[in-house]
Amino acid sequence: MKLSDNSINTNPILSDLEHIKDWLIKEDKELNEGFYCNWNKIEKSFQNNKLITLQVNENTIGFIVWSSSSICADIDILEIKPEYRKKGFGKIFFEQVSNYFLNEGYLVIKLFCSPKESEGFWKNMGFKKFPDLDYYTELTYYKTLIDVAQVTEIDIENKLELWNVEPHEKDKNLPKWRWEFNDKLIKPIIQPCSFDWYLRWTKKDKVIKEGKVKHFNSEENTIDFSPFMYFENLIEPKE
Repeated sequence: MKLSDNSINTNPILSDLEHIKDWLIKEDKELNEGFYCNWNKIEKSFQNNKLITLQVNENTIGFIVWSSSSICADIDILEIKPEYRKKGFGKIFFEQVSNYFLNEGYLVIKLFCSPKESEGFWKNMGFKKFPDLDYYTELTYYKTLIDVAQVTEIDIENKLELWNVEPHEKDKNLPKWRWEFNDKLIKPIIQPCSFDWYLRWTKKDKVIKEGKVKHFNSEENTIDFSPFMYFENLIEPKE
C-alpha cells in the first residue's frame, strides 16, 4: 500500500463511522487503549460535520475529531488504525487536514496531547507548547497555519513587548516576547496569552500605548481571539 494512495474525506458517511466504531471496540478489548471511551463525542462530531476521515483505497484508516472558535481549529482526537501506524500516514493525514483548515479560514491549530505519548508526534509536526496559563495544561500545544512575525531577542526602538504577568508585576519582570514593529507589521502576530497580561507598544523609544492586552482591543484594533492575541496592524490612539 502506497502512502500516495490516500485522501481525506470531510463528509464521511454512516458506514465510515461504523467502521471506526468496529476498530475502536476491537482496540479497546484487545489492547485496552484507544478512543472508544470517547465514542459519544466522536458520534456527536460526526453529526455536527466535525469528523474528517483518512481514506486509503476507499478504506477508512484514520479520523480526526475537531471543533473551532474564531481563528482557531481545535483537534480533539486524531487516530490512525493500529495496523497502519508508524508508516507515515499520521503525518500525511495531519498535513492534509492542516491545508483544509487553512482553506476554511482558520489561522492556528490548538490541541491537547492525549495520550501523553503523542507529544513527540505533535512536536515533530511543528507544534509549540502553550505558555503557562491557569486554564491550560502543560500538554496544550499550538501551531500557526500562516507565516507570522518572529520573536526577537534584540531590544529595538520600534517594538511590541508582552509580559506574562499583569501590569502591577511588570517592573519585577522582563518582557517574555518582543516583536519588531515599525509603521506596520510585515507579518501578523499570533500569540496565546492571558488577556490580563501586560502589553506595551513603543515607537522611537516613546510609549504609544500600554496596559492589559484586553485594553488594546477596540473598534479600530480587534486583537482578542481568545486564547490567542492576533493582529496584522495597530492604529495609534487619538490624542
